[in-house]
Amino acid sequence: MTTDTTRTSTTAGQTAEVDTTTARRDHAEGAPDITCYPAHERFSGPRPAVLVLPGGGYRFHTEHEGEGYARWLSGIGFHAFVLRYPLMTDHRFPAPLESGRAALDWIRSGEHGWDVGDCIGVIGSSAGGHLAGLLATGTVLSTERLDAPPPRPDFAILAYSPADLHLLPDAPVQWILDGRMDLREELSPASNIDADTCPTFLWATAEDPPGFPNALAYARALFDAGIPVELHIYPRGWHGLGLANGVAYGEHGAIHIPHTAQWAQACEAWLGAEGFLPAG
Repeated sequence: MTTDTTRTSTTAGQTAEVDTTTARRDHAEGAPDITCYPAHERFSGPRPAVLVLPGGGYRFHTEHEGEGYARWLSGIGFHAFVLRYPLMTDHRFPAPLESGRAALDWIRSGEHGWDVGDCIGVIGSSAGGHLAGLLATGTVLSTERLDAPPPRPDFAILAYSPADLHLLPDAPVQWILDGRMDLREELSPASNIDADTCPTFLWATAEDPPGFPNALAYARALFDAGIPVELHIYPRGWHGLGLANGVAYGEHGAIHIPHTAQWAQACEAWLGAEGFLPAG
């Protein structure tokens, strides 16, 4: 793990394709690959933390949904921790879940040296949002062996995230699940919500075929379970926008859609209203 305020190279997974499913590992190995972005220096005392899970289709980690989110969160008073979770190019479930849970435990442990208090949230987009939803719902695969209930975040921010894998075409789901389509229901966050699922902020756009119906499905499932939820659907934009503020990180994030970019301000207001973001 690193505690730098700048990006470090990823070691959690490689992007090379594999020819056989037997080459993929079921379990995460080693310590989670995390980069820390402490709250801006104008904030003092204990600050809440957010685990950041970038998107990338489980094939790579997008920096605008990793470092980009982390710098935004740092600027509004959070300690942000970007996790490069195991990718499906080299692993298969439950490896990403194990890595996410280990990251939550590590953040709570304080080993990073930052005072995070007792409030830890999670943010994820696309594939990272799918993983964030699984952490929030406490999903436990039938193939796992856990000695205790898995750690969960205190709040979740999900951007255009898969919530019901039945709403996605078979081909990408086949790839994500390594052909184990019997896990489709188990790995659908909307199907695993319970009374302990955390309050959630959701957003997507009406021009995003996977994001729009999944945001609606997850919001409805949270509503039916009595879990506090705020949902925003913006008319313009497509999958993978991130902050939509035009700030590029590598090949991603250069698109600026001012109205859609207001989701960040709406989210900040929600975080304050729900008590997750204390005043500076």
